[in-house]
Amino acid sequence: MASGWMIAAAGWMFAWFNSKTQEERKARIERVNEQLRDFYGPLLACVTATKSAYDAMVKQHSPNGSAAAFQERCIHDPTGPEAKAYRVWMDKVLQPLNEKAASIIAEHIDLLDAQHVVPELLQLVAHVSAMRVILHRWQDGDLFNHWSVISYPDKLREYVLQEFARIKNEQARLLGFKPPTIAKL
Repeated sequence: MASGWMIAAAGWMFAWFNSKTQEERKARIERVNEQLRDFYGPLLACVTATKSAYDAMVKQHSPNGSAAAFQERCIHDPTGPEAKAYRVWMDKVLQPLNEKAASIIAEHIDLLDAQHVVPELLQLVAHVSAMRVILHRWQDGDLFNHWSVISYPDKLREYVLQEFARIKNEQARLLGFKPPTIAKL
């Protein structure tokens, strides 16, 4: 009789432990999927599109194809063709992408997979806010200020790409798949 109770107790313990482990695994899969769907995936798309658009703008409008020459022209001739192009690209392409990225960060910061908020994320939100003021000044005719004192965080894309790849690998591991190869964009 005692051995029957022990077998039943052992079976119950096994079932409880197995159920608990499965629930924890499901919860982790749900969180990883949410991180990719709502935070890292959309953020990677925005910061990658921003970089591609910025590079295209510089290539198209810089006198020698360099960002430094483009910026110099914008600063020295705020009514010149490079500065005009920059204002259009900022208003129609770059700022909307940056606004979307800042919104993703603000709305889904709880999905960040770190103990602290990465400075580049906060810097992007601050940069976007400062650029709103500059775009407003342009609308009022003040064309002599083109760059925010809070610079765009150039290392943000690299960080987001690295985190996206890490979490995709975690997703694959949890689902029992071979980890994907994420191209360096």
